[in-house]
Amino acid sequence: MARVRRLTTDRKPETVALLTSAPPEQLDAQTWLRLNRGGFGGIENGLHQRLDVSQDDDRCRVRHPNAMHVLGIFRRWGNSLFMEWRSRQAKPQYLMTSDFQTDMAAEGHRRAMIMVTAVAPSFTRAP
Repeated sequence: MARVRRLTTDRKPETVALLTSAPPEQLDAQTWLRLNRGGFGGIENGLHQRLDVSQDDDRCRVRHPNAMHVLGIFRRWGNSLFMEWRSRQAKPQYLMTSDFQTDMAAEGHRRAMIMVTAVAPSFTRAP
C-alpha cells in the first residue's frame, strides 16, 4: 500500500491509498508509476474518466444503494447522449461535455427536452 497526496486545481488536497499485490522491492517510484498507469490507463481514459471529470462522480455524497443506482443510470445516459451528439458535430475531437451541456441548455433547455422526449431524436438543428 502507498499513500499519495493528490493536489488538483479548485479542490482541496486529499490523501489517497493505492493498493497493489506487488512486493515492496518493486515499488520504487518509477515502477509504481508504470504499474499504476499501465493498469488503470484504459479505465481512467474511458467512461470512468468522463464520469469523474464532467460529473464529479468520485465525490458524489449519495450513499443509498437505490439512489446510487438511479443516479449512475442517469449519468451514463447523459454520457451516451453526449457521445452521440459529439459524433455528429464538426471537429468532434475539440468538444467537451461542457459544450454539450451549453448546447442542450440553449433556449431554456428546449433542445434537451426535445431530445429526451422524441421518438426518433436528432442532434441536427432545425432551420
